[in-house]
Amino acid sequence: MADKIHAVRGFLNFVFPLVMCGLLASPAWSQASSLRVGYVPNADFVPLFVAKEKGVFDKFGLGVTLESVVNQHNVPAGLTSGSIDLGPMAVPTFLLAAANGVDIVAVAGYLRNRASDSQASLMVREGLSFTGSASLVGKRVGMPGLKSSFDVHFRIWLLNNKIPVESVNLVEVNFPLMSGMLKTSRIDAAIAVEPFRSEIVRSGSGRIAADFMGEVSKDDAGLIWVSTREWAQAHAKNLLKTFIIGMKQGIADVTADPGGAQAVEKRYLKFASPLSDVYDFSLTHADLKFYEDMMLWVGFLEKATDPRTLMVP
Repeated sequence: MADKIHAVRGFLNFVFPLVMCGLLASPAWSQASSLRVGYVPNADFVPLFVAKEKGVFDKFGLGVTLESVVNQHNVPAGLTSGSIDLGPMAVPTFLLAAANGVDIVAVAGYLRNRASDSQASLMVREGLSFTGSASLVGKRVGMPGLKSSFDVHFRIWLLNNKIPVESVNLVEVNFPLMSGMLKTSRIDAAIAVEPFRSEIVRSGSGRIAADFMGEVSKDDAGLIWVSTREWAQAHAKNLLKTFIIGMKQGIADVTADPGGAQAVEKRYLKFASPLSDVYDFSLTHADLKFYEDMMLWVGFLEKATDPRTLMVP
């Protein structure tokens, strides 16, 4: 009996390494579990930084490389060139890129715009009397990105209040410049997010005048995760799923230890700011359709599409 046991053990010791080598050489095992993720350098991506710093992705067998992109408008080029696999985009930017023939798809949600946690505010300079949207007629309003989510919401807000969009002078202004331009009256108002919103108030350059986004919608998709259609069809059920699991752990870590999260944020961004808690990876066709309808109204899109064709199958 002992001889038989030794024989079986010897057989297994011989065969098992060969089996494992065969498995590792097969496509399912040899496929690299790596992911290049683009991010915009702002506080929205602190959970991503935390998950990376704490080795959360590594624990799930996913090697994540982070790539900073100047802004979300650079994401389509990064995806199609292969420099990143996943990238964040606001829905309007995504829809415009798709309308222009870029073969990208929405693979997951990320941030929601909710009236209960306003992501952006209309700021007006000190000394400007503001009694409502009509106070902006003939004024210069600093917009962080034309045809952006902020821009779409702001135009709809004006239209809902019977204010012609052309009666307001929209000028593109980067967030860091807003405080100074308000203080010197180079602009009369601006659309600001954190930490720039708080800085404008702290410096005395301006004040919060309206939650224009919350007045347009109580809940809609803010940032979404996007990939090329080819990548999504190949990896949505493995790498993407694992990435989202890791991100959810990163969000939980941020919630449990906001001080530690801000320390990580400082290492990546050189500053700390209030952290958001409106992360949601769900995404529906209705989320895309909501923006498409608004963009058709303000003339950013020429024709309607079927949002189902712009999501991972």
